Amino acid sequence: MSRPRRVTFGPAAFLLGAALTVFVFGLPFGPPGYVFSIGAALLFGMPLALLVGMLLRSVRNQWIHILAIGGAGIVTGMVTLLFLVGTRWYSMWGLALWAGFCAALGRSAVVPIVKAHDETEQGHDAGPSPAAAVLEP
Repeated sequence: MSRPRRVTFGPAAFLLGAALTVFVFGLPFGPPGYVFSIGAALLFGMPLALLVGMLLRSVRNQWIHILAIGGAGIVTGMVTLLFLVGTRWYSMWGLALWAGFCAALGRSAVVPIVKAHDETEQGHDAGPSPAAAVLEP
């Protein structure tokens, strides 16, 4: 019987992925691209990515994580465009797709430092169980 496994995605991996996402997004646009991408990432993208990552902790397949974070990047791009240009955001839909690609790229870059581990491994380093203490004289 296989044990359930969880994915551990620490703060370093999260921040590295976010920084790479912002860096790649701004490359074709220069300083204005970085201003908008940093603002969008801090206000909406990173909280949404954190939520998606928490919901996917029990999913071991990293490709699903990459696709989900790419989707979160598209949503972030759409919301940012909606805020900046109103209901005509669809005229710049390519930017939303670019944001999703950059988010997926940032997430895929940190796959090597994401760890999967058994749930039963957690908490074993905390010392003896209370039941063991009762059984000892």
